[in-house]
Amino acid sequence: MDNRAYEKYKQENPDVYTPLSTYEYVDQFVHQLTNAELVVCVVAVVLTVLALFKIFTKGGGKDKPSDDQHK
Repeated sequence: MDNRAYEKYKQENPDVYTPLSTYEYVDQFVHQLTNAELVVCVVAVVLTVLALFKIFTKGGGKDKPSDDQHK
């Protein structure tokens, strides 16, 4: 193949698997979340805060010895 034949071939047969870095219109970060995505994020944050609260309060009272065990 000479140089012109390869250029002609590339024009007639474009790459199907083009890397995403070649597309300038693809945003790296989403600028607007849907309602479902917001709900999932809020639930995840609430569960994380609840888990941290239970960890720092030693299990939410499960580790406290009751008076019946000492009698």
